[in-house]
Amino acid sequence: MKRSVERHPDVFGDELPDVQQIKQKLGGLRVYTRKCNQNFLDELDARIDEIERTYEKCGNAAQVQSIQGYLTTLCCWCYNDYLEDRFEGAEAKWPTDLKLDIADRFPDLVSADTASLKPSIGAGWLVLLGQFLQATEHVVRKAFTEPVVVQITDVKMSREGSIHFDFSKFDHCLDQLLRRIDLDSKRTCAKCGHKGDIVRKKDKANVLCTHC
Repeated sequence: MKRSVERHPDVFGDELPDVQQIKQKLGGLRVYTRKCNQNFLDELDARIDEIERTYEKCGNAAQVQSIQGYLTTLCCWCYNDYLEDRFEGAEAKWPTDLKLDIADRFPDLVSADTASLKPSIGAGWLVLLGQFLQATEHVVRKAFTEPVVVQITDVKMSREGSIHFDFSKFDHCLDQLLRRIDLDSKRTCAKCGHKGDIVRKKDKANVLCTHC
């Protein structure tokens, strides 16, 4: 940034800004300045964005991940190592929703005679699913006085590589939430929960990170 100012004072101004603080926050880099040229700020934001796409320890391409509310920037390999280090026996214990039973946790979202409803999706999607179900429960309770206006009958992976829901009762108040979880699941590794991409094999697709 200093060299950019020295080479292009007509763009960035002829004075370097006062840097007040540099720190790591919410899995990203924060740089606080005073008396700063707008072009300099724009250039700084671009460089910070580049830095935030790199894991600080190994240098691999990385993205911000949320692990039980803790935000950190990790590549997919270090992310999986991090899970094992942070949660002993991670495969069995993380996330806690690995044993999610929708009928038990969200009884208002299934029929009264549903004793158990466990989703047929990878563990990496269970956090997304839990967030969706919480938001759905809130929307339904806010919009309707009846206890059950939405009844989920099945949750599975679609052939296109996203979370798919089957309903016996449905209301269009869920349209936006369904679009969001469809988009998010297509960007999240179904096995580990890291940012991923759709991988197509024969007649079906899956979402995986490079590690998985």
